[in-house]
Amino acid sequence: MTGTVFKRCPCPPVPDAAGRRKNCAKRHGSWFFVHDVREPTGKRRQVRRGGYETAADARAALQASLTATGQGVRVQDQRRVTVAGYLEGWLKRKKDAGRFRPSTALHTQQHLQDYWIPLLGHYRLTDLTVDDVDRALTSLRRQGTRSKPLSPSSVRRIHATLRSALNDAVSRRVLPYNPAALAELEPMRRPKVRPWEPEELGAFLDLAAGHRLGVLFEVLAMTGLRRGEVVGLRWGDVDLDKRVLWVRQSVVQVGYESVVGQPKTASGEDRRVDLDAATVGSLIAHRLQQDVEKVAFGAAYEDHDLVFAREDGSYLKPEVVSKTFQALVADAGLRRVRLHDLRHGQASIMLAAGVEMTVVSKRLGHSGIRITSDTYTHLLEGVGRQAAEAAAALVPRGSGGHQSR
Repeated sequence: MTGTVFKRCPCPPVPDAAGRRKNCAKRHGSWFFVHDVREPTGKRRQVRRGGYETAADARAALQASLTATGQGVRVQDQRRVTVAGYLEGWLKRKKDAGRFRPSTALHTQQHLQDYWIPLLGHYRLTDLTVDDVDRALTSLRRQGTRSKPLSPSSVRRIHATLRSALNDAVSRRVLPYNPAALAELEPMRRPKVRPWEPEELGAFLDLAAGHRLGVLFEVLAMTGLRRGEVVGLRWGDVDLDKRVLWVRQSVVQVGYESVVGQPKTASGEDRRVDLDAATVGSLIAHRLQQDVEKVAFGAAYEDHDLVFAREDGSYLKPEVVSKTFQALVADAGLRRVRLHDLRHGQASIMLAAGVEMTVVSKRLGHSGIRITSDTYTHLLEGVGRQAAEAAAALVPRGSGGHQSR
C-alpha cells in the first residue's frame, strides 16, 4: 500500500515530462497526501489529508497514516471530529466515570476552555501536527493575567492536560501518535524555596497562638501537612495518646464549595505522621475550646468530627485559611511567605536536624523521593558539612593523624 504527496496553490498547473502535474516551486499553498486503503469488506477507498506546510511534513503524515490504517485505526470515523469536539467528549467521559478528583476536573476544564480549545479547537483532530502544538505552546508562553506571562511550570501543567487527552485518542486508535507528546517544552527547574528561619517561625506561632486558628497553623508548621489535608483532618484520624495522626482525606475548594476527597498523591493516603509533645498539648487545649463551641451552638452544630472547623462545625474554606495566615503574617511584621511555605519549613527543620531524605519524603507524602530531593537539595549544604564532621569524629586517629597535630 503506497501513496503520494502533492501541492495545491493558486498557480496554473504545469505538466512534467511525463505529462503529470508538476508541484509548484514557489513558497505558498499547502501540501496534501493521498493513499488507498482496503476496508474489511474488501472495498477500496481513498484517505486524503492536507494543510501541511512542507512536502516533508506531508510525507511524514502519509507514512503515519499508512501505518495507522495498517493497524486498523478507524480514521474515516473521526474525519469530521475537531480537536474541540474530542477534548469536550474526553472530559465528559472522565467526569462520568469518576476518574477525576473535583479539583482535577476543575483545572482540566479550565485548561481546555481557556487555552486548548481557543488555540487548537478549530483543527480537525486527525490533521493535528506537532508543529500545531508547538505554535500553540509558543502562544501559551505569552499568555497570562495582568500582563504577566505564564510560568514554565504553568505551561507544563496545561500541556499535560492536552497530552493526556491525546493519549486517550491514541489508545482508542483514533490517532496514530500523540503530537502533544512530541512537542518541545522549555526546561524547568524547581524554584529554590526559602521558608522562614526557626526564629521567624517561632515569632509567628507565638503571635498566632492568640487566634482561633492558631493551632491549625502550628500543626501545619510541625507536621508538613498540605492545606487541604489539615482542613480535612478528623479527630478519628488522630491518636493523642500515641502522638500520631493519619492523613486519610483532603478538602479542596471548587468555586465556593468545599469538597472532600482523597489526598493529592497515592503515597499521601493513609500516611502516618508522628507528633511532638508540644503540638499534642496544643491539640488537647484546642479540643477543649471546640467542646465549648459545640455547647454554645447546641443542636445547630454541624458535627463532622473535624479537628479544625468553623464555629458551627462546618468545613473551613481553604482560601479563608490562606487569607487568615497572610493577615497574621502582616500583623507580626514578618517576611512574607506563602502558607505552603510552612510545609517547606517543616522539611527544612527536619533536614537541618539530620533526618534522612527518605523519612522526610514519606512524612510529606511526596510521590517519590526525587521530588523531595529536587525541592530541598539546596538546603543540605550545612547538613552535609555536619555529617562529614560527625563521621570523621567516629574514626580513631593515632599520633600521626591530623587530630593530634
